[in-house]
Amino acid sequence: MRTLLVLASAAVVAAASPAFAQSVTGTVNVTGSVAAKCKFVTASADLPLGELANSDGGLDTAKVNSQSATLNGWCNNSAATLSVKATALTGSQAVTGGAETAFTNRVDYTASVSANSASFSDASTDDLASADATVNMFSGDVVVTLGSSSAASKKLVAGDYTGKVEVILTPAV
Repeated sequence: MRTLLVLASAAVVAAASPAFAQSVTGTVNVTGSVAAKCKFVTASADLPLGELANSDGGLDTAKVNSQSATLNGWCNNSAATLSVKATALTGSQAVTGGAETAFTNRVDYTASVSANSASFSDASTDDLASADATVNMFSGDVVVTLGSSSAASKKLVAGDYTGKVEVILTPAV
């Protein structure tokens, strides 16, 4: 009987002590993605040049050359590119018959753009944008500066002149 009592006591003690457990591991894989993007924070700026003609009626290049405006943007991809397209300043009044040799309603220039310590340029003499150039991943100012202006040694026709410089940021993947 005593043996039975000892066995019963051992069974109670064994039931009261926890068994050694083995741990197991489950895994939750967390993933996400970020698309390659470029964005202009400041997407446009005005650059009023004022009176373009000098006292002799020709282009006052000082009114155009070295004038600048600043955009602000960013690209989050190391393969991001920039291109620039300059469009000539064109007068609102057409050159009339017979006067074409002395007058023009077009002012051409070169637009230089600097972004992320790199410089790019495009002349307004054609309708093509510059080739894409890598600007890498960046966030900051995109400075547009005008230069090399010309009216082909002609006098400017009266009127309002408009042109533009387009800066194209591409996140390229």
